[in-house]
Amino acid sequence: MNTRRLLKATTVAAAAVAALTLGSPAAVASPAAAQADLPTTTASTASTASTASAAATSVYIWATNVNVRYDGADADCVHYPSRGSCVKIVATVSRTTAEGMCQHPGEEIVDSGYRNRWWTLLKLPDGTIGWVNNIYIQGGEKIAGVPDCGW
Repeated sequence: MNTRRLLKATTVAAAAVAALTLGSPAAVASPAAAQADLPTTTASTASTASTASAAATSVYIWATNVNVRYDGADADCVHYPSRGSCVKIVATVSRTTAEGMCQHPGEEIVDSGYRNRWWTLLKLPDGTIGWVNNIYIQGGEKIAGVPDCGW
């Protein structure tokens, strides 16, 4: 995988996704640690990270009691979000705003007559990172402005 392409992402969140994609030990151990493990060895990388935080895509989780799922130790969770592969619930949120890092197809969720197989990797206001199915995020099947994950 071309890491240079990943580091040119337009949000800090996308850089966190790059760390997850690269499979660093910290990223596997904890999604929060993935941000601490971001490569920041060059001035251009640090500059990209600081400028990017202003360009993050804000998304609104409209539903109540929505489980945010993530398990960095399970590669299936990282690459195919689902209730079965992402059994660890890292947060439960209701009617809140978060940063949309990227979106990726996974398990199709059916709720209240709607179906959606797209999941968004979110960064919550407290820094927690995890997947939420797009059915619970305002904006439709795919969320405008949230890039597809690079894997």
